[in-house]
Amino acid sequence: MGGKSSTPSPSNSETKQKLAREKFMKAHNKTFGGATISMAEARELERKGQKVVFVDIRTRAEQQVSRFPKSIDEEEFWKNKKLYKDAHVVSYCTIGFRSGVFAQKLKRMGYPHIYNGEGVVLWTYDEATQLVHREKDGSEVPVKKVHVYGNEWDLAADSYETVTFSTTDSIATGFVGTVGSMLKRLWR
Repeated sequence: MGGKSSTPSPSNSETKQKLAREKFMKAHNKTFGGATISMAEARELERKGQKVVFVDIRTRAEQQVSRFPKSIDEEEFWKNKKLYKDAHVVSYCTIGFRSGVFAQKLKRMGYPHIYNGEGVVLWTYDEATQLVHREKDGSEVPVKKVHVYGNEWDLAADSYETVTFSTTDSIATGFVGTVGSMLKRLWR
């Protein structure tokens, strides 16, 4: 499990960032179409004293590679959803599709400040962004790694190591994650 994507992706950083933004906007427009937010904009809200909650919509396996500091997962969000009703909720995933679906659901539920984060791949281009690995004890250790699905998504900034899972791992993780999510939603 794990490894560097073996198929070459665009080598020019500017081209990679442009492709990542295009993929994000395509995913975003298909799923949510509402407000988006960059990491710099989210930090500005925090600087102004606003409550900002980052919700990582990716699978546990992806989150174990890296995540945004102090982010919560979807399960934790639903357990404590009343706490976040007036917060600025920033959902994020790899490129914006899964987080867009989540953001759309919250929008329909009446949450007033919902944003589809640009995606962890795009955030790697923001030099102030720090991704972390969350240890079992809850501590967070800075890392320069990000999970991507393969060559097509291998668009992170050059300063980050991109990690992919084998097809078998991806299918198993995706299936287990999808079935688990469906069962949790049925019981909500």
